[in-house]
Amino acid sequence: MPSVGADPHPAMREISSHELGRAALRIADCRSLASLKDAIFGEANALVGVVATGLYMFDRDGRMQLVGSRLAPQGFLDEYEREFAKDDAMLDYILAERRSVDGFHFYGPAGWHRSGNHDILRAWGFFHNIGGALMVDGEVVGALFVASVHDQGPFAKVQVERFDTLCHASSLALTTMRGRERLWCRVFNPVAGDRSDVRLDQVQPDVDGSIEGSVIDPLPPRARLVAELLCEGRPNKSIASELGISVYTVKEHVQNLCRRFGACNRTDLVQRLLTSH
Repeated sequence: MPSVGADPHPAMREISSHELGRAALRIADCRSLASLKDAIFGEANALVGVVATGLYMFDRDGRMQLVGSRLAPQGFLDEYEREFAKDDAMLDYILAERRSVDGFHFYGPAGWHRSGNHDILRAWGFFHNIGGALMVDGEVVGALFVASVHDQGPFAKVQVERFDTLCHASSLALTTMRGRERLWCRVFNPVAGDRSDVRLDQVQPDVDGSIEGSVIDPLPPRARLVAELLCEGRPNKSIASELGISVYTVKEHVQNLCRRFGACNRTDLVQRLLTSH
């Protein structure tokens, strides 16, 4: 615990439930990995404290790929990946239990000082860490880590809880992103010789949040926009207002999409759009 007389950790300042909710919504509303990374990095210090942060996604082979980091030297990241990531008991626990945990309480006070997490953190000037899983449709697709840059003792329970909120909000954003990719993003696989759904780990966002190297499904532009808005749960009137067309025209698009995808109704259409190959 922090030594007597030490300054309180910045994250221990009172944060209202309203402030916490707004921070979570800012993250959950992200629609690209680039914006998600920036939102996480922007909120982490306010909620958890002054921390180094790393955002990872898993590729098709289950390997962690770094999406972005803040205040973490490249040498630290390289050493962790090279010497420790494949045998990290804390990471295994996070992925198996799908919950956030801090290293000090995961290993226990005695075990923490003998752990590889402790050794690599201290070697690079860090002190304590928290990790959590990122989920989409019940599947672990990534992981988020933070490490304290000041020696103010182990993370408190409230900090771990706030970090867990970051992970849940990030998972919501990733779930929305994956749904939109299923709708209109596909890539050509030259090895397999066919077309397959873009996985989230393959997406490389441009600065403007668009997806590099993606190919739009062969839907007419207006029909594609209607389909995207349908999958966001928008009613016909809202879609018409968004696109500057009549409600009657929206209904025509929906009927045409139903015929195209063999859907019997609007709900069935959305399901088919989100899961189509």
